[in-house]
Amino acid sequence: MTDQHSGPWHKQPWLWFILAPLIATVLYSTVYITASIVTNDGVVLDEYTKKAKAFHADNSRIEAARNIGLYGDLKLDQLTGDVVVKLNTSKAGSLPPQLELIIGHPSRASLDILVPLRELQSGYYTGSLDKTLQGRKFLIIQPADKAWQLRLEVEPPYDEQIFKLGSE
Repeated sequence: MTDQHSGPWHKQPWLWFILAPLIATVLYSTVYITASIVTNDGVVLDEYTKKAKAFHADNSRIEAARNIGLYGDLKLDQLTGDVVVKLNTSKAGSLPPQLELIIGHPSRASLDILVPLRELQSGYYTGSLDKTLQGRKFLIIQPADKAWQLRLEVEPPYDEQIFKLGSE
């Protein structure tokens, strides 16, 4: 038998053929674990509480809006970005001077849009959008103190509709 010296271990091609998939797996898993820890998907718009193995939505603010008899219309103009809200209440009480309109994405909180609405005259509010809306959205109108809330799920086209909020 002849004793052949084939070189150092790290220059052997079969060693790297075997180790390459293992090293790649460790690197990819490190990248994915880091990405899953660092990034945040955000919270969906509904307020859920976990009780045992079930999730329950908190509808207390929607009920508060019903109790004071809030209803109204919302109109979006995609071309100019104008948002006009007309609110009415069946019970005596003043509406706040400013409201928030949250245009929520169904699954990603990072795509939610917050539009401040200011009162022009009693019950009429206006605001401005800087983005065009695409796809299904959730419209949520609430005061700054979040005492009540009006919600509506809408689908395009947004320009040709007047959206009814609450119930008369």
